[in-house]
Amino acid sequence: MTIEIIIQAIISGLLMGFIYALIAAGLSLIFGLMGIVNFAHGEHLMLSMFSSFWLWTLLG
Repeated sequence: MTIEIIIQAIISGLLMGFIYALIAAGLSLIFGLMGIVNFAHGEHLMLSMFSSFWLWTLLG
């Protein structure tokens, strides 16, 4: 493996970790304040990921 692949894997892992941390923070904040689990976070995540993929393929 070359150093470029290793650096790309590390950066990709960190970015996915940040996304998971934001999801966890949002879920724990809503659960802590309201006392219920709000599953709308998953829907917003799905829509934002789909929009990001669509823009990525559209703009190249």
